[in-house]
Amino acid sequence: RLPQHNLTVNASSLESLGTSYPFFMVNPTWILIQCDMSLKIALINMPFGFHIYPSIQLGTLSTLLKTHGCEVKSHYLNLHFAHQLGLPVYNQLCEKRFLIGEWLFSHPLFGDNPKNQDYMNHFEPHIEDVCRSIERPREFLVDVKTKMVPEFLKWSRDACDWGAYDVIGFSSTFNQNIASLTLAKWIKEKYPHVKILFGGSNFESDMGLEYFRVFPWIDYVVPGEAEDVLPKLVKYLEEGDGPVPLGVIHRCEGEVLYDEPEAMFGNFQDYAAPDYDEFFDQLREIDPQSSLLENPVILYETARGCWWGEKHHCTFCGLNASTMKFRSKPIEQVHADLALLSKKYDSFRFRLVDNILEMKYIDGVFGDLAKHNYDLHFFIEVKSNLTKKQIKTLAQGGAKVIQPGIESFSMNQLQEMDKGVRPLQNILCMKWAMYYGIEINWNILIGFPGETPDDYRQQIDLIKLLFHLPPPECVGSLWLERFSPYFQRPEEYGIKITAPGEAYPFVYDHPGLDHLKIAYDFEFETNNQIDQQLKQELFQTAEEWKQRHQSEQLPYLIFTKSMDFVTVYDQRPMESIKIRLEGPHAWAFICCNEAPKTVEQIRDYIREEMGKNPEDNLTENAIAYLEEKGLLYGERGKYLNLALPHNSNL
Repeated sequence: RLPQHNLTVNASSLESLGTSYPFFMVNPTWILIQCDMSLKIALINMPFGFHIYPSIQLGTLSTLLKTHGCEVKSHYLNLHFAHQLGLPVYNQLCEKRFLIGEWLFSHPLFGDNPKNQDYMNHFEPHIEDVCRSIERPREFLVDVKTKMVPEFLKWSRDACDWGAYDVIGFSSTFNQNIASLTLAKWIKEKYPHVKILFGGSNFESDMGLEYFRVFPWIDYVVPGEAEDVLPKLVKYLEEGDGPVPLGVIHRCEGEVLYDEPEAMFGNFQDYAAPDYDEFFDQLREIDPQSSLLENPVILYETARGCWWGEKHHCTFCGLNASTMKFRSKPIEQVHADLALLSKKYDSFRFRLVDNILEMKYIDGVFGDLAKHNYDLHFFIEVKSNLTKKQIKTLAQGGAKVIQPGIESFSMNQLQEMDKGVRPLQNILCMKWAMYYGIEINWNILIGFPGETPDDYRQQIDLIKLLFHLPPPECVGSLWLERFSPYFQRPEEYGIKITAPGEAYPFVYDHPGLDHLKIAYDFEFETNNQIDQQLKQELFQTAEEWKQRHQSEQLPYLIFTKSMDFVTVYDQRPMESIKIRLEGPHAWAFICCNEAPKTVEQIRDYIREEMGKNPEDNLTENAIAYLEEKGLLYGERGKYLNLALPHNSNL
């Protein structure tokens, strides 16, 4: 039971869980193999780790520890705090920027320091947005920070006999870092003999070294993947002698030491499905009637790294710090793991945490699921250069939500990103995903070095032709992330890094911390000269797109096909328009329906339909007419029909 407090909170649980929950990269950092150890180990998941599904970090490690004879228990303390705070409120706070989740847990460590106290004033517009979204006043956040959080941390320290464990491991990803650091400190003070280990994406590279240097209660850090490192560390801790293994951050006579391991990662294919038993056991103890127990979302990892990033690292992407090499599980193993997890946890819903889908899975996994008419549902990340056939296979195999990495409709910006896709491919992905009933998560990003006013104007004009397709979640400015090419080689891209992310000095208000070393995002400057009014026009156009899809005047662009003509129904403008196409206009329109086609391909199609060579400029005139009507989009000599077929059998 949680301690009593003087807050009024919304304790109601979520009635349902949508499948469009934004995905954040996870790093299952600690993995143990062939250990057969006798150490007693606790794994802890702290707020603001997501409460709607278990931690794949803890699940992966739990499987491997238990398989090889270790006694291990996962403690989902984030579940307790989420239910105490109120699930809708907790859910919103998990998503908010400027490290607000970290700030709410920062009071015991940094709350008396001036910048930490000034956080709410400095980020006042953001605080107002947070308060609107959680439907709470500013005072609520203050009470959470100064009263509820300290009470929760004390309860967390005392509710379990942590002294019965030999090792306590914290996996820290995104806004669960300060909560983990504080509880680790309090446990170490109460039980000095317990060894404290940290891992996770917050402890990659310089970040882990700096946290370890400043916070002496951390005994060891395993940065990055640790397949070949952690077994040796656990053996070292059990035997108590010999050198600390390579790949482990540790101290020797007060000096912080770290030597890279001989191998950055082991054989990914050797690891079994994650163990989520304790997540569901603890959820049942807290809320036996929780809607999260009914057909829960199961996280699963089929691959690590990025096959595109191995060849072309997207310039703004900070994922895969030292693990870009793409590794995927055999198709047979994926099928077996999905069957096991579905049966074990009585669920049909999966969220693949892979950065990018292995292309052979489209037919090998999703095609097979479709063949057997299974009813599994998936969230997956894909590259947007998919064909209609591939999207259909994914849909029939259970892909309900995809995140295709669509960030722009500007050719110049996409080239600057090194995305390896064109606007035309992004549009085709959106068109056929919508046709086959797949929800798309995507955003428009701006602020790239080298962008021009033409990039904005092009997107604004094109967006108006796409109002019938799924709108973006938002238009947002580029983040400069650690580990991205922009961070590693800023001069090459005309970028000047000016400071750590704005929130770090206010949240981590500690005189000994180097914020440049712990920051994941950074403030920066470019030489861009984009008129603010043009930016605002892009924002307003995207917002109109979103509002139209939430209104009764839902925009659409569909067509019906007869033997000798095509009828197009256009509701993208506020009025309904009906366009009848015959002859070459209809044939050109149909030719470009499934995939982009060149002028020559369109001419050949018209020739086949006419039974003779078309007259001079007939093809070009048909294309020009369709472009004028906004029915065809052309790019570098290829054209795509923007309308969705009314026929449901394609």
